[in-house]
Amino acid sequence: MNCWVVIPIKAPEWCKTRLAPVLGDRERRKLVADMLAQTVSAAQSIVGLQRVLLLGPSRHDLPGDIPLLPDAGQGLNVALEGARNAAIGAGVRRLLIVSADLPLIKADDVAALLNLPGESVAIAPDHAGTGTNAVSLPLPSAAKFAFHYGDGSFAAHRAEAGRLGLPFLSLRRRGLELDVDRPEELAFWRQSQAH
Repeated sequence: MNCWVVIPIKAPEWCKTRLAPVLGDRERRKLVADMLAQTVSAAQSIVGLQRVLLLGPSRHDLPGDIPLLPDAGQGLNVALEGARNAAIGAGVRRLLIVSADLPLIKADDVAALLNLPGESVAIAPDHAGTGTNAVSLPLPSAAKFAFHYGDGSFAAHRAEAGRLGLPFLSLRRRGLELDVDRPEELAFWRQSQAH
């Protein structure tokens, strides 16, 4: 299947600032780089090197052969619309948007986002069930899908699939649920790694 996995990522100095109370700048950048590398590796093992693209201003020291989509600095939702439009222009049939901060993501999580029936939209919620950690869109059917990242994004994305008349699936998987944004999530992840 002709697909793209797009991984949005901020500039290094703006990543994970909510972790500043518990991590210094160097530790924070290493954590971001490690989680991004994990996500890229999981995706590349399923879709190949050239179908995994970063969306943002920096590759975070990842190899230069990873395509980098531009971010005009108008916010994540606008940047994702640009990525969606670029994917449609490239003839992509399924577009995956996967968060860069999923330390438990594995190749089979990416495969689950791809192996969907027909024109289904799938959303992988965060552990609280309110945020969105991954989106899988059929193209061109979802060409008008509006992104709603921010508070309550899971419900907003589910409603968007309904607005377009596309079947919706909630994809709850351990590797897609835990995103590390806040100190308590970092502590939970570290504790789970210790067992």
